[in-house]
Amino acid sequence: MITAGSRFWFALAGLSVVGAVVYFVGSGNEKYGALVLVFAAVAAVILGVAAVALRDGNVVVADGERGAPTAAIAATRLPAIWPALGALGAGVVVVGLAAGGALLYVGFGILAVTLVEWMVQAWAERSTSDPTVNQALRNRIMYPIEFPALAAIGVAIVVLSFSRVLLAVPRTGSTVIAIVVASLILGTAVLISARPRVSSSLLTAVVVLGAIALLGGGIVSAVAGERHFEVHEGGHEEEATPGDSEGNAPEGAEPATGAGGHGG
Repeated sequence: MITAGSRFWFALAGLSVVGAVVYFVGSGNEKYGALVLVFAAVAAVILGVAAVALRDGNVVVADGERGAPTAAIAATRLPAIWPALGALGAGVVVVGLAAGGALLYVGFGILAVTLVEWMVQAWAERSTSDPTVNQALRNRIMYPIEFPALAAIGVAIVVLSFSRVLLAVPRTGSTVIAIVVASLILGTAVLISARPRVSSSLLTAVVVLGAIALLGGGIVSAVAGERHFEVHEGGHEEEATPGDSEGNAPEGAEPATGAGGHGG
């Protein structure tokens, strides 16, 4: 019997095949994009067959009705974002295959994380009939891995984004921005220490808004590029002034002459 989940995968496989044909013809016989869609169709067929064999993970109730999960099994299922995260990883992989660069490896990393998290959660859901105990089992295994990994990723994103901002603005502006950000961090810490009963929702909102602002500034600065630096003798780098990059004197200054200040 074709289950609801298998219908989705078989439909996705059919759309992938049609998309591969249309892409191959419309792109002038470009084969790499078509191969990606063909492999997606093969993967969807495999998942559809697995859904039919496993009957979408449902069990048969006592009265013989097939495909209906019992209340006990349904109650132990934990909320998860892994299907959406897996779709995001697949999309990043496809973009990485087309554009090249580090996006391909980022997509593979997202898919690997999704696979591990989903497998652990599926195991935890079937450990006992108590969803609270299942959640505790899942957290006991994954929290020691998730918290250090998320902290490392967060620190890397903050450092990378902030460095892009400082390298994109002029030298004086980067100094001002660094002082302002440091002052804001110090002021927030002083406020929290002076009023320890600040609501967690307020702190979460402040942190999220700051992270969004920093990440957005880092992306915009990365697109804008770094400011121009000129390397002088001795390896010393200074920010270039107008006219320096082509050896021309700034406006209003007299051009350099030969030795002793006399022209040739």
